[in-house]
Amino acid sequence: MLRDPTTARALSLLLLLLSSACVKKGTYETALGELARTEAQLEAANERVANLELQVESLESEMAAEAVRRDSVEARNAADFERRRERLADDLEEARLEVRRLETVLGHRGAEYQSLQRRLEALGALEQEVRERNAIYEDVISRFRSLLDGGQLTVSIARGRMVIQLPQDVLFTSGSATLGAEGRRVLGEVGTVLADFEDRRFQIEGHTDNVPIATAQFPSNWELSSARALAVVKLLAQQGVPATSLSGAAYGEHQPVAPNDDRDSRRLNRRIEIVMLPNLDLIATEQIPGR
Repeated sequence: MLRDPTTARALSLLLLLLSSACVKKGTYETALGELARTEAQLEAANERVANLELQVESLESEMAAEAVRRDSVEARNAADFERRRERLADDLEEARLEVRRLETVLGHRGAEYQSLQRRLEALGALEQEVRERNAIYEDVISRFRSLLDGGQLTVSIARGRMVIQLPQDVLFTSGSATLGAEGRRVLGEVGTVLADFEDRRFQIEGHTDNVPIATAQFPSNWELSSARALAVVKLLAQQGVPATSLSGAAYGEHQPVAPNDDRDSRRLNRRIEIVMLPNLDLIATEQIPGR
């Protein structure tokens, strides 16, 4: 064990005293006591140093272990944070996709709603049109009562259209497109009534039986039915029905209402029909949203 400078000085002093013949016994013992105390102090100091060195080593071990633990915790936390970040990123992307999907659905439903709204409006207009047409039908029936009772015309609803049917025998002689006096009188009454419906359009349709005709004026039943329809159109216009509301059509023998197998059936097929046309604008508006 190494001795410190204090111990060295004490030993030097002791040797000096021993070497002197005049050293007293008490002085020697005092020096020995100081030497023993110093050695005890030195031993205690060395033990304290050793103890402190052990504590330092222990502390350094704890610090190293703590660093390892901290690194492990930080690594676990970093991995956990990364997993949470990735999960949140996935959730965010799913939420964005859901938002886009719902926006698409909302857009489609908005378009469907608008389409349904337009359809409802169109149906409402059609219902109003039907009510007005039925009111016109009732009015026409009332005002044509005498002609109906006399068998000079009939009024019906066919395929959603009001049809005023006049037999050819009332209007024309056989093979002719010239209106007779009775025909002009009847059509005069019809024109007076129809002139009151300025917002309505009427198509005059000519029909014949299937007996062929081949004259210079009428090479076929097409020409005969066409000439008769136009004659009625012109007379109705003279009675005040707006010309812009009138049109003519020729069907010849191709739309019979009876079999054409006897005289009575053929007589039914020879006729003029005045058809109140539906409002095509309303029909088109109603059909477009449903496509």
